[in-house]
Amino acid sequence: MSADQFLTLDGRPTVRVERDYPHPIEKVWRAVTTPEHLGQWFPSPVEVDLRPGGEMRFSAFDGGPGAVGTVEAVDAPRRLTFTWGADRLTFELTSNGESTTFALIHTFDDRFGAPSFATGWDLCLVGLRSVLADEALPPPDRGIARHEELVHQFGLDRPEVTESEGRWTVRVERQLTCPVEVAWDLWFGKDRDTGEQRGAPAVGEPLTPYMAPEVVIGTMTEVELHRVLAFDVSPTGGPGEHVRVELADGTGHGARITLTVTGTEPDERDPAAETWGSGAVGHLAASAAEWAVAQPVVA
Repeated sequence: MSADQFLTLDGRPTVRVERDYPHPIEKVWRAVTTPEHLGQWFPSPVEVDLRPGGEMRFSAFDGGPGAVGTVEAVDAPRRLTFTWGADRLTFELTSNGESTTFALIHTFDDRFGAPSFATGWDLCLVGLRSVLADEALPPPDRGIARHEELVHQFGLDRPEVTESEGRWTVRVERQLTCPVEVAWDLWFGKDRDTGEQRGAPAVGEPLTPYMAPEVVIGTMTEVELHRVLAFDVSPTGGPGEHVRVELADGTGHGARITLTVTGTEPDERDPAAETWGSGAVGHLAASAAEWAVAQPVVA
């Protein structure tokens, strides 16, 4: 698979997905600009007024209201730029004789959603290949493995570290591949002996890992079911003084986790980034991907 790119254009996050197709540019142009062809591979049925300033309507597959966009530029058969709500998309076509290079550039605001966007376009461009070849579309696929690969490739699993007035903060934000409720349960895990799902301890109670319930990580200071958990780290619970975890609905693939750990000891800063970033959040992401792969894919 071609390497997808994560860029910044006009100060906004952007992904570029590029593929080669063994078809002339005029055929590819029709497939990416006419509603009857767009509706076969694009994420939404589309109505297109193909002229600068023309309106584009993106319909929801369930019949509900969709988004509206505007054609910003047309240079047939080489380039089309349009908006989709607050996002901007550009289609660039380059003729290579009897084949065509098609690049899709998507600019948006949600930086940590980039792997979901790129994964979705990867799958769409596989569908475009089938449309151009007049073949049946491939079976539905959520692209879980590709999503996780792109999180790493785009560097969106790396902790952000800041310091101010003698206190450091490690922040990790990451898109997950499961719903919020599932991520919550995966965080607390199942009882090692009974196999039953564990719940969140109450404020003031000890927090223990399901892999080693005899170890106290910390004392709970805040709990909001499926959304927030926070705790003061115990002396043997790991680096840092306080950890806060927030779960919210993310982009495309599922929940978004934001973990923040703070502390004052300088020699604990880097271990905290490793323990709570690569360790806790990384483990949760891997468990979420494992869960997602096991779910049936609905067409």
